Amino acid sequence: MNKKRWWIIALSCILLCGAVIQIHALVKSESLPLDGVVIVVDPGHGGKDEGAQKENVKEAKINLAISLKLKGELEKQGATVVLTRDGAYDLASEGARNRKKEDMKKRVDIINEERVDLFLSIHLNAYPNVAIHGGQVFYQKNNEAAKAFADIIQKRMNDLNQTDKKSKTGDYYILNETKHSGILVECGFLSNDNDRNQLNTDAYQQKIAKLLSDGVCEYLEVLSF
Repeated sequence: MNKKRWWIIALSCILLCGAVIQIHALVKSESLPLDGVVIVVDPGHGGKDEGAQKENVKEAKINLAISLKLKGELEKQGATVVLTRDGAYDLASEGARNRKKEDMKKRVDIINEERVDLFLSIHLNAYPNVAIHGGQVFYQKNNEAAKAFADIIQKRMNDLNQTDKKSKTGDYYILNETKHSGILVECGFLSNDNDRNQLNTDAYQQKIAKLLSDGVCEYLEVLSF
């Protein structure tokens, strides 16, 4: 092999190595914001427990629809998403003496898995005063990280619904018994005509799912500083 050809081959190898390094750097710089993050999404109610209802619009069904859309949005950002349910059922075993108690315990067991980083429990609200509307976010008491997460989501909900609600501590089993930070999101009021009509559409469900996913990204970005 003559010297000129040897130098051409050597130069080609150097250029190829440089290109590989650049590609690896580019891939690293374009990593998704939720890579490596495990999130539990908990669609509230299910099975015979249909939750709040108004004019044949049932909470459990809409909770699931929003949760499935949220799963898709979070996965686009790189997250691994675990659903506590992915169909119209609860988690209680056949013949359970107290279906609700067993259902809730199994949801908490899923959330308390060591690999989980964060959870969101998805619900809808109802209230005698039909004028009350908009999303409301609850977090675990004495958990500042959960409060910060709730505040971010509440602000986004307020912007969507033109409300001025504050996030609140929630005395709920799903919050009291879980060891990872998380929130319970009441995505709107079925008792309010406008909320109910919107919540019953794919477009609005998708809007909420995107809102929640963006809020998760914002929270984890703030937490990393």
